[in-house]
Amino acid sequence: MKINFKYSMPYDEMLSSMKGEELSSSQNVIAKTYIKELKGFWEKENERVVNAIEKASGLRFKKDVDCYVVSDMTFEAISHPFTLKMCLDFKRLKGILIHELLHILFVQNDKRILRAVNKLNGDRDYKIHFPVLLCERKVLERLNGNFKVEKRVEDLDYIWRDVNKIYHEFKNYKMGVVDFILENAAC
Repeated sequence: MKINFKYSMPYDEMLSSMKGEELSSSQNVIAKTYIKELKGFWEKENERVVNAIEKASGLRFKKDVDCYVVSDMTFEAISHPFTLKMCLDFKRLKGILIHELLHILFVQNDKRILRAVNKLNGDRDYKIHFPVLLCERKVLERLNGNFKVEKRVEDLDYIWRDVNKIYHEFKNYKMGVVDFILENAAC
């Protein structure tokens, strides 16, 4: 699986104007320079990250994904359409990409993941993010040797608390997140 980083001036303009911001006339050049740096960074990380995500989740990516880079928007990233706000801290960006790639993977494997998600108790955000965060922690520990929750725009603290309560069981689980949730339906 590969990420194709792209830039769309109209898309960037739309998201910026929704925040009351105006794009500079040089934004196209800035974005293309940023994408070149981002591609260089991601080429070194792609294979390790994708392998860790697939191993932690027990699922496989079915196709490559396009990711639109924008200068400004309310969130740091969204998964559909895959959109990433420029961030010069590539270490932080790696965690953001892992989170969004997990969302994308689950959508690509929607029939399998829906069986598990529907077993969970909680609101929509809880059902969507519980398996994502469970895998995210496992992936970050595998890649970095440790795990640290970074405060994000969205408030997922209540989900992180539940993930952390059962993570010790998932950490060494070999089958993947779908089977884990189905076996531990109430989590």
